[in-house]
Amino acid sequence: MLKVSGFFILLCGLLASSSAQEALSRASFQITNALTRGLSGTNILSALQTIDFQGSLKNVFSLARGNHILGGLLTNGDANFMVQITDFRLLQVYIENSPNFKGVELRIPLAFSIQIKFLALNPYIFHVRTDMRVQLYLEKGADSKYRLAFGHCRTAPDTVWVQSENLVTPVKKIIVENIERVLGDLIIHNLEAKMCPFINSCLYNLNPQVTNELISLLMEQGRFQATTQMPSK
Repeated sequence: MLKVSGFFILLCGLLASSSAQEALSRASFQITNALTRGLSGTNILSALQTIDFQGSLKNVFSLARGNHILGGLLTNGDANFMVQITDFRLLQVYIENSPNFKGVELRIPLAFSIQIKFLALNPYIFHVRTDMRVQLYLEKGADSKYRLAFGHCRTAPDTVWVQSENLVTPVKKIIVENIERVLGDLIIHNLEAKMCPFINSCLYNLNPQVTNELISLLMEQGRFQATTQMPSK
């Protein structure tokens, strides 16, 4: 009898977990659509252009021109270049439990390209991928009703990926690797200041149905966690 009871408890746990995962997937899909619509109506590319890519990259090319090996690869005309961000895309948004936070984390993968255009050279193109993370949790109002709240929004440094599209010689590879490093540092330290206001605005203006489903999901998750963490008798 004890074995049957143990199996029944395990089965219930698996069913609850499966149901919660389906709800997470459904909520993720709806939020993806809502965020895509919201971000597509903003001037996000212009906001990203305010990151000073150009100023930081000038240092890379200045150092290269001062190097007796690399200097021959760059002419004075190469000091005049333009940085352009293209192909901005919002990828599949998903929700995951956070072990260090009472709630869930919304992970928002982004992709875009950075083109560096020169007067006398073919452009350098760098592809960028990174995740934005936003904490979601419940707050109880004065009327004892729960409402959805948004915590810290940030860039996830471990997800930042920058890679050149160009095929370069071993010598020029030194310049390309320096550019990749500078772009990665700029994204880690500057992207969230440009992206988070747009993401927060979209979240605050979510469709009420999506918001209510998230609230129900977080409440159900809280009850499930409380049940699974109860000490056994």
